[in-house]
Amino acid sequence: MDTVKQLPVVKLEALYRNGVKRIALRFGYNKELIALAREAGAQWSKTERCWHVADGSPSLKKVYAVLKGFARLDGDAIFNSKSIKVPPQHTYVAQHPTRPKAPPAALRPAQFEALKAMQRKLEVARYSTNTIETYLNATKLFFQHFPKKDPKEISAADIEAYQHELATGRKVSNSYLNQVVNAVRYYYKDVLGDVYRVKFIERPRKEKKLPSVFSEQEVAALLKAPANLKHRSMLMLIYSAGLRMGELLRMELTDIDRDRRQVLIRGGKGKKDRISLLSPKFLGLLESYIAEYRPKHQLFEGQKGGRYSEASVQAVFHAAKEKAGISKPATVHTLRHSFATHLLEKGTDLRYIQTLLGHSSSKTTEIYTHVSSKALGNIRSPLDDLDL
Repeated sequence: MDTVKQLPVVKLEALYRNGVKRIALRFGYNKELIALAREAGAQWSKTERCWHVADGSPSLKKVYAVLKGFARLDGDAIFNSKSIKVPPQHTYVAQHPTRPKAPPAALRPAQFEALKAMQRKLEVARYSTNTIETYLNATKLFFQHFPKKDPKEISAADIEAYQHELATGRKVSNSYLNQVVNAVRYYYKDVLGDVYRVKFIERPRKEKKLPSVFSEQEVAALLKAPANLKHRSMLMLIYSAGLRMGELLRMELTDIDRDRRQVLIRGGKGKKDRISLLSPKFLGLLESYIAEYRPKHQLFEGQKGGRYSEASVQAVFHAAKEKAGISKPATVHTLRHSFATHLLEKGTDLRYIQTLLGHSSSKTTEIYTHVSSKALGNIRSPLDDLDL
């Protein structure tokens, strides 16, 4: 039987949210596909009951790359011109009960050229592909909010009014509002060189969310779960060295220093290199993995060579999590959070943890003091002293 036909189907459809065109990913409930959709940058819509990504070639390319081998994509609804329909009026968010919001205006030539200039600047500055796409999408929507204005004519008051509309009218999240601030600031400050226009832009207050952390017992169960040697090696290295996903996938054979029991992490966040731990317990497993799989350049390569994909690591993680019987919400990054928290609970100085994680500021590392159970475990609740 053809294995392709056995893959779950993901239908791609045009979707309009707040007058902005998006691409909907429609599929039946599937934990693995949900994890992959998140990996592709998709967001969940409660009203439309589907995952969705930004419209455009970069987003679609990422969706195809992430879901390749895990699902069969049905794109007839967006690629077959005969099947494309004008979205019904009720899919727009109405400003007034009887007056639906119109779709965004087409970009003016000056706006289009401004976005091209911004893209060139971002690429020269070597921003990541995801950051470039995020900044350009946010700036495009910002320009479309002022369809009759050249980008150079948009004033500081206009920018503030747009922020107010996002915050109070559309009630977007703090993280999205912060993306808009970053994107607009970058365009006027770094592309146009107009620092004063964005000098007084207000940033949303940061949300203080604590990271999800595994217990040591949960980590042990999760790392024992994969039967595949490569899969177990990847998850164990992330936890034992506190790696980010991209750092694991960029790692090369030459980055393993067996004699000094260290791993070299090249091009971490902020384009910074650093050194982290190589566990003796992991070293034996690593040698077995290298002997069996014989990677040529990257430490972890795909079946056809080249770099292993982020989506595959996410799928491996969620399969191991399910097999280990762990129900709490978690991602691959939870292993990095657990690495830091467990080091802190064992008495490691916060400054060393900061260095191992590659944090620029100690304030970033201090968040783990709020999720450590060691200090809290020594505090008695006042309820314990009541005579009940």
